[in-house]
Amino acid sequence: MSGTSESKGMALADVPDSRTLRNRVSARLFGGASGGVFRGMATLALGSGIGRVIGIAAIPILTRLYSPEDFGVLAVFTALVAILAPLVTLRYVLALPLPRHDGVAMNLLAISVGLMLVLSAVVALALWLGGEALLGLVSMQVLAPWWWLIALGVLGTATYEMLTLWATRKRAYKVIAQTKVTQSAAGAVIKIALGLASLQPLGLLVGQVVAQAGGIGRLMRGFLSEFRASWRHVSRSRMRKAARRHRGFPIWRVPSQFLMVFSVQAPMLFIAALYDPQTTGQFGLAVMALSVPINLLGRTTSQAFFAEASLLGARRSSEIRTMLKSVMFRLGAVSVLPALVLLVFGEPLFAFLFGGEWVQAGLFAQALAIYLFFQFIQAPVAHVFNIFDGHRQLLFLNVQRVALIAAVFGMSHGLSWTSEFAVWAYALTLSLHYALSAVYAYRFIPIRSRGR
Repeated sequence: MSGTSESKGMALADVPDSRTLRNRVSARLFGGASGGVFRGMATLALGSGIGRVIGIAAIPILTRLYSPEDFGVLAVFTALVAILAPLVTLRYVLALPLPRHDGVAMNLLAISVGLMLVLSAVVALALWLGGEALLGLVSMQVLAPWWWLIALGVLGTATYEMLTLWATRKRAYKVIAQTKVTQSAAGAVIKIALGLASLQPLGLLVGQVVAQAGGIGRLMRGFLSEFRASWRHVSRSRMRKAARRHRGFPIWRVPSQFLMVFSVQAPMLFIAALYDPQTTGQFGLAVMALSVPINLLGRTTSQAFFAEASLLGARRSSEIRTMLKSVMFRLGAVSVLPALVLLVFGEPLFAFLFGGEWVQAGLFAQALAIYLFFQFIQAPVAHVFNIFDGHRQLLFLNVQRVALIAAVFGMSHGLSWTSEFAVWAYALTLSLHYALSAVYAYRFIPIRSRGR
């Protein structure tokens, strides 16, 4: 009997209980070199996840309140704001997490605020005086009456970026996560409410501004005491010194950022210029739906990686190299299943969720599924070049990306490709580019850490 009891005990010991399994999963996900990144990502993803669930729930309602043409207007509006907003700070804002002393960071913040206010006013003036002609270049003269919303979206988006980068510096992931929920909930409510009031496409545009800039008040309240304490370090001489020290950001990152954002938004602008408003709206919905997982995991992981890598500093390059490899591997593992589902079931899935008139959006989503997978993997790549002063290298990658996109849609126009064929060509070309960019970024990090 004792032998039997002993064998039973050994058998039970061999069966891992649920607590042991949870510990193993937690150790694999949140341990190791990338553990800090994924802990930060988990907090950000929780807030983003709640917000994105709200956004996902709202899309089937919005597709029944607004037409594909309305979504086409929204898509171009979003693209214009995304291109212009990063430029108004001349990218000094990206340096906020890097300085070890809050006083230096505060001088960078002061520089960024001043530039943002001046350049946002220039954007507003240009849109007021020549908005119809400028928007006509992408066949979207319909946006001309809403020029002030474009300017407001640029100002709000840039402000939110500054405050979230300060929060990233402080590793205040919980505060950022809270604002993500606020943005999505408020934006969705406004879009639905104004849609029910038959204010099309205004409802989509106003809701989008709120979805991009919401949460500014929460961030300001959270860091107001820090801003007051650090303001005493701000002076003209220190601002000039900080500007000189980080001059690589306006010199190299402004054109690089423009090209990087343009490469993301260019397909929307090319689709609007080459095809009809109906097709633009269908493509816009596909991009909107796919941005949910990209924002939920890709960008949150990228943000957390930047915070953790900045804390290590360029001197500990070997640790950052190990961290990046681990992060990219895990992002690939997380994204492969959603990409496969979209690739196989994109068309019927979109028709079921959003209505029968959105079948073409599902076809676009199938093509973009491959692109989605590789975009996930390379999400943290740009921050590698921020940390190791690789501004020229990042500019080269972005020039290359824009050239490839222009070539694809140039061929589409010259050879009269269908919109579906053009999107497939774009997705495959950019997938290859993202894969090679990820390898290049990993090899760019010095193998051995420098002496402290």
